[in-house]
Amino acid sequence: MVAMARLVVVIVAVAMAAWWAVAAVEGLGINWGTQATHPLPPKAVVQLLKDNGIAKVKLFDTDFAAMSALAGSGVEVMVAIPNKDLATMASDYGNAKDWVKKNVKRFDFDGGVTIK
Repeated sequence: MVAMARLVVVIVAVAMAAWWAVAAVEGLGINWGTQATHPLPPKAVVQLLKDNGIAKVKLFDTDFAAMSALAGSGVEVMVAIPNKDLATMASDYGNAKDWVKKNVKRFDFDGGVTIK
């Protein structure tokens, strides 16, 4: 009987800790990679994000179809610089500015992608 009481106390403590952890979360975001063997259409992915209350997403590249699907969605986007481009950008500030202009700025307009 004592073992059962201890088990109940442990279960309640774990449940309370989990509830407090969830209550402290301000938002939920996901990573979205576009290199897959069976990728979903970007518009379907954006709809899944919205249907599940996901307000933030990280892209590992600036895939045009994904960025276009996110335009006007209200989903906040963080864009990663692909590893293959890091050395080029690190070696020359102009290269970094050009990458941002080509991959970020073209989606930064009223009704575009909310990029953070």
